[in-house]
Amino acid sequence: MKYKIAIVGSREAIAGFSLLGVDTVPADSSQQAVEELMRLKKETRNENGREVQTYAIIFVTEDMAQGMSPDDEKKLAKGALPAIIPLPSHQGSTGYGLERLKRIVERAVGSDILQ
Repeated sequence: MKYKIAIVGSREAIAGFSLLGVDTVPADSSQQAVEELMRLKKETRNENGREVQTYAIIFVTEDMAQGMSPDDEKKLAKGALPAIIPLPSHQGSTGYGLERLKRIVERAVGSDILQ
């Protein structure tokens, strides 16, 4: 099985990733980013007679991810694949990725161990 990697964000932030073989998906707003993430999450292909996820990892720039509602985050987090990972944009880190990781770890172990 061969999975793909994608990145969702502003055109300026994601332009260079295509050189690495990553599928780039431009978004002009957080709402458009959520719509694109949902579309990519649902994308499957037929492999040996069964449907499999197309993407294993989808990166999203922090500036786009910050505008996601908690409900959208929950919908996107369902299932093992694809993993949706926030990355700092070309403007630098907003701290969103680290805060999200802290929330996930806190839910998993019951306390904030990443202080």
